[in-house]
Amino acid sequence: MKRTARGALLAAALRLAAGLAHAQTEPAQNFELLAQRAQAALQVRPAEAAKLYRQAVEMRPDWAEGWFYLGASLYDLERYAESRDAFRQEAKLAPRMGPGWAFLGLAESELNDPEQALVDIRHGEALGIKGNHEFEIAVRLKASGLLLKAQAYDEAMMQLQPLANGTEQSPAIMATMGLCALAIPHTFEELPEGQRELVRLAGKAAWALVSQQPDEASAAYRQLLEQYPNAPGVHYAHALYLMETDLVAALEELEKEVKNTPTHWPALILMSTLRTRQGTPELAVESLRAAMKLVPSRYLWLCHAEMGRAYLTSNNATGAVSEMETAVRLDPGNAQVHYLMAQAYRRAGRKEDAQKQTLEFEKLKAQQDPAAVPEYQRFLSGRN
Repeated sequence: MKRTARGALLAAALRLAAGLAHAQTEPAQNFELLAQRAQAALQVRPAEAAKLYRQAVEMRPDWAEGWFYLGASLYDLERYAESRDAFRQEAKLAPRMGPGWAFLGLAESELNDPEQALVDIRHGEALGIKGNHEFEIAVRLKASGLLLKAQAYDEAMMQLQPLANGTEQSPAIMATMGLCALAIPHTFEELPEGQRELVRLAGKAAWALVSQQPDEASAAYRQLLEQYPNAPGVHYAHALYLMETDLVAALEELEKEVKNTPTHWPALILMSTLRTRQGTPELAVESLRAAMKLVPSRYLWLCHAEMGRAYLTSNNATGAVSEMETAVRLDPGNAQVHYLMAQAYRRAGRKEDAQKQTLEFEKLKAQQDPAAVPEYQRFLSGRN
C-alpha cells in the first residue's frame, strides 16, 4: 500500500477509535502525559507514536484505544505482524468495535493470510465501519481484491456495492468494478496497458448499474460492446446487466461469451442456470460438464447443485439426488444447498430424508443470512 494511502488510514484511525473507552481507573499523571504525547505524534511521526503507545499499553494493558492506535501506527510503518498482534489485543478488549476488526484484516492481508483477513474484515463490516468513508473505501477495496484473486467475482462486486451512492468516482473503485464485471482474477496493475481501458469502461458501466444510473449504464454498456465486441468477459458483463430485464437476451450474450472464450467458467455456470429456467436442462447439463473442468475447487459444489436442478427439471430425480448429495458433501454449511437437497428427496419420494434436510436448512438459516451466500443470489432470486 502506498505511503499516502497508509497515512490516510492512520488519519482515519483518529476518528474511528473515538468510541473506545478508556480504562475505568483514573490514569496516573505520567500515563496521561504519555498518551497525550502519543496522540500528538500519531499523524506526523508514526514511529514515535508507536513507541509511545507501546509504553502506554505496557503501563495499562487494558487500554483498548491505545492498542488500536498502536496497531494503526505500526500498520503505517509496514510492521504488519506487530500491527496484527496489536489489533488482536484491541479486539479482545473491545470486541464490538468494527474498525479494529477491519484494520486487523488489513494487516493480515499484508501478511499473506487472505482467508483470515476476509473473515475479520467481514466481521468488522458486520459490526460497522461507516464512521469514516475513506477508511470504508480502503477496507472494501482490499476485501474486493482478495476475493478477485480467489475468483469469487460476485462477492468481490458485492463488497463495493455499499459504496454506490452515485457520487463516488474513485479510479480504484472503477477499475476494481471492471475486474469484477469481466471476471478477471488479477489486480489492475498486473494487466497489460492495452487491457486497462477495457477494464475502466467495464467498471464505469457496472458502477452506473449498481448506483442506479440507468441512462449512464445503458450508454456505457453500449460503448463497451461497440469498442470491445470480442474481448473476454464483455458479453458476460453485458449479460449481468440484462439479467433483471431480459433473460432471453442475457442467455444470448452468455452464449456469445462462451463461443469467444470457452474457458469463461462463470459464463458457463450462469448459462446453465438460464438454460434450466428456460426449459432446456439437457443443454444446462452440457454447460455444467464443461464448467466442472474449469472451476476452482471451491465452486464445484455450485456446479453439482446446478446439475441437480437441471435433473429435477428433466424429471430425473435419481440424478438430482446424487448431484445434490455431492453438493451437500462439498459445502455442508450452506443452508440453501440443504434446501435444494430436500427438494430432490421429495421428488424421489424420500420424505423422511427430505424432512431432515429441511430441518438442517432451517437451523443453518437461523445461524446465517442466506443472502450472504453470494453465488446463490442469482441462483435463487426468482430463477428457480
